[in-house]
Amino acid sequence: MADTDVVWPVGTTDQDPDLADRPLAFDPTGFLVAVLPGTVEAEEAAAALRAAGFADRQLRIFTGEQILADHARYVARMSRTRRVAAAVTDDQETLELYHGHARDGRSALWVHTADDDVAKRAIRALADSPALHIRHYGHRRQSDFCVQRPTS
Repeated sequence: MADTDVVWPVGTTDQDPDLADRPLAFDPTGFLVAVLPGTVEAEEAAAALRAAGFADRQLRIFTGEQILADHARYVARMSRTRRVAAAVTDDQETLELYHGHARDGRSALWVHTADDDVAKRAIRALADSPALHIRHYGHRRQSDFCVQRPTS
């Protein structure tokens, strides 16, 4: 897959497939998510990643408001088939983690990581950031580095 062909598992930009056209099961394999205190900190973390060689097309920042609005829009447009699939496949703990941080006003920086070595490089680049939680959806396993849980 070319870098320009990245299919992001979240977000609703003009470049993304319509929410209704997304795969039935959420599969963020090959991505790293850093939850940061706010947009300023997310932008600074993205700048650190760029300095470490990551391209803009590998990075996406979502504000807490955007995360909650995207999810509400997605739920409102779900077909019956998608609702059944979500009931079986959605990880409620993960949804509560991300939505809890979003309700707290946190931002999420998503990084496309083609393999585990790229993810390790991203984590090193984020070492000086005030990340509250970093999750890597690796090809073999999921790894979490948690500093602070959401309050709401």
